[in-house]
Amino acid sequence: MWLPTDTIRPAAPMARRSFALLAVLLLTVLSSLALLSGCAGYQFAGKEKGIFGDPSSTLRMVEVENPTMYPWLPHRLRSLMRDEVHKRNLARWVDTSPSDYSMRIIISEFRLRSHTRDASDTTLLYSATLGFEAIVYSGTTNSVVWRSGKEYLSRTYDSKNAEEAGTDAASLLVQRVADRMRHSF
Repeated sequence: MWLPTDTIRPAAPMARRSFALLAVLLLTVLSSLALLSGCAGYQFAGKEKGIFGDPSSTLRMVEVENPTMYPWLPHRLRSLMRDEVHKRNLARWVDTSPSDYSMRIIISEFRLRSHTRDASDTTLLYSATLGFEAIVYSGTTNSVVWRSGKEYLSRTYDSKNAEEAGTDAASLLVQRVADRMRHSF
């Protein structure tokens, strides 16, 4: 059947119009978000000052109090905290005195349990529970500057061994405490 050419319209102008409308809408939303991020004290987390103020402040670990039967746990928490402070540029980690701040971690609970075993009696699932408090002291007055409060975490892992499950739980809890070091609320 023959149709007159003046009744057939190409679809391209309609598609171009809807794409342009979508692009304008997207730019409006993005610019609104950028403007709002500067309002009312909001800022990106990486720009927010931490509890140590200046990232050039020095921090050292005084001790990790370990009432558990796992001798590897204090060293692991110390290493994880050092790495997290460094990654977030909260402070400069030092190993000896003097320092602007010192930190003490008090472990209140650490449990590792095996759950599921296979036919050869190999553990397939571990549950790890960890609780600790981080306390930051002033290097000059030795007064308490900040306390994390008692933080707890419990997770189940399908790990090769108990130490790996414990390390994963410790890593998540250290990240949570480091998040609170950054935020001022």
